[in-house]
Amino acid sequence: MRDKKCCKHFGTLVFVDTGIRSGTDVLKALALGARAVFIGRPILYGLASGGQDGVRRVLDILKRELVYDMACCGLTSIDQINKEILYKH
Repeated sequence: MRDKKCCKHFGTLVFVDTGIRSGTDVLKALALGARAVFIGRPILYGLASGGQDGVRRVLDILKRELVYDMACCGLTSIDQINKEILYKH
């Protein structure tokens, strides 16, 4: 379902590759129609500070943040993420 919505608006799949620093950023990118996000810098920080365990810790933190933010929006599945959860000022 997400693929069809994204293709309808952009004509192709969208992947976000810049500015993802938290689980909240992941949620916002997916809500805006991204099919996937790439997490580079946080992974490198984890690698530099703690090696393989540091990378695992970064991924665990991002996952916890995403799950928490989804729960705050009343979501239990990634498939439920859509633009309706976004707030406009």
